[in-house]
Amino acid sequence: MSWRVANSLETLLRQINARFPGRSVLSDGSIGDAAHQTRDSDHNPWYGPGIVTARDFTHDPKHGLDIQQMADQLLDSRDPRIKYVIANRRIATHTDWQWGPYDGPNPHEKHFHLSVVADPLCDDPQNWQLPVLSESPDDGGDGGTNFVTWGTGVNVRAAPRLDAAVVSVLPGPTRVAVQCQTRGGTVSTAGHINDAWSFVPTLGGYVSNIFIDDPAAWLPGVGEC
Repeated sequence: MSWRVANSLETLLRQINARFPGRSVLSDGSIGDAAHQTRDSDHNPWYGPGIVTARDFTHDPKHGLDIQQMADQLLDSRDPRIKYVIANRRIATHTDWQWGPYDGPNPHEKHFHLSVVADPLCDDPQNWQLPVLSESPDDGGDGGTNFVTWGTGVNVRAAPRLDAAVVSVLPGPTRVAVQCQTRGGTVSTAGHINDAWSFVPTLGGYVSNIFIDDPAAWLPGVGEC
């Protein structure tokens, strides 16, 4: 059968590709595979004349696309086209715009999922108003402000929280270029408590600010993710 992706999702795809021209598309997806076809899924062309109302976008922080940042900004936008968003084992719907646990078979740590509503709004082609998409295109450079970490066996995580996947481990003090920082899971160690995390592009993930060798809990001169 013929099918197509909802126009609003195609608009977001174009915006993301323009903003992050070097990004990975390894976990991108639109129409579902055979497994999706055996169950109810927005990846199936079930609405209208064969319209797919969901897309997946790959987590690639090395090239600037962080799925938690994108997912959070989508929720903050309160865009009426949104049905629900899934990222990093959590789901949020347009009924309350709040994150809750997601226990589906795919944890959505390699991509975020966006479903749009099954009504004519899904084909609204206007641009998505997300702060990250209004910035200049990422040229693939690492950039950032230099700091040095302390401690041994420091975990670098895929998202700014303790239950996120570990993507790297720092064996000892390491010079890192912090691109931005954000609030996340609270970390407590060595008498310090902090919920700020630094995104380090070269490491592909987040380090708790507790392990950044600076007296400030929120790093000076570093913007918010």
